[in-house]
Amino acid sequence: MQIKSALIAALILTSFMATPLPVQAEDRVVPPTVVSKVHLSKEQKAAKLAERLALQKAARLAAKPAVDPVVSRLKTLHNRMIAKQELKDRELQELADSGDGLAAFYYARRLEETGKTSALPSATHYYAMASYLGREFAIHRLIALMKSPEVKLSDAQIKGGKDALVKLANAGNTTAALGLADLYAAGQPFPQDAAESRSWLLRAAKSGDANAAQKLAQSAIMPPDGSPPDVPTARTALALMVASNEPGKVAMAQTLLARLDATDPTEVSQ
Repeated sequence: MQIKSALIAALILTSFMATPLPVQAEDRVVPPTVVSKVHLSKEQKAAKLAERLALQKAARLAAKPAVDPVVSRLKTLHNRMIAKQELKDRELQELADSGDGLAAFYYARRLEETGKTSALPSATHYYAMASYLGREFAIHRLIALMKSPEVKLSDAQIKGGKDALVKLANAGNTTAALGLADLYAAGQPFPQDAAESRSWLLRAAKSGDANAAQKLAQSAIMPPDGSPPDVPTARTALALMVASNEPGKVAMAQTLLARLDATDPTEVSQ
């Protein structure tokens, strides 16, 4: 019985050793794939390059924001104006109304050059716009038109002119400050206000304008509205004239200061 069992075990072992084990997938050796190199002709290379460039251009255009046609038109008009190409009245007005200070000045001058009194209020408006936008060379014509009794300005036009002059005067522009002083002194187009006139003269004088100091002294000694002399303001103005170091202004100021010390203020200008 033992011999029989031993024989059976030997047969089973022999059968097991004779059967090959299955090969796992990871144990297999896969030969490398051979990729054949593709050679392109010059025409094919050129076509691929053109395709790639076209795709890049399309991507750039897609990322670029759309151009506003109004902005583009205004830019074209501005460039034509700078190049001194003639613009039609409506084109120049359109450019001015968009906030172009130089166009506002040119359009105001064109309106004034028509010679029509009816065009002067609009010219004043555009001179004010140009001044407010920093085109200080427009100030002189703005002041002249605002001061003229022939120019009938609306309340909005008066306010626009005043706002432009005040902005520039506050920024240190003595021409604007002197203009405000003259307008208040004359009572055109603002109500006459001697004190307000002197305040703008003082601002210009303190900025170093000797002529403004002289006007201030004269206005303080003999107010145009007939009010009593303002002796403290007169002394301040005369001191600014002396500080100007202009021989003529210094001599005049010293003479008036001496008379202020010795006489009644109402007699100083006599």
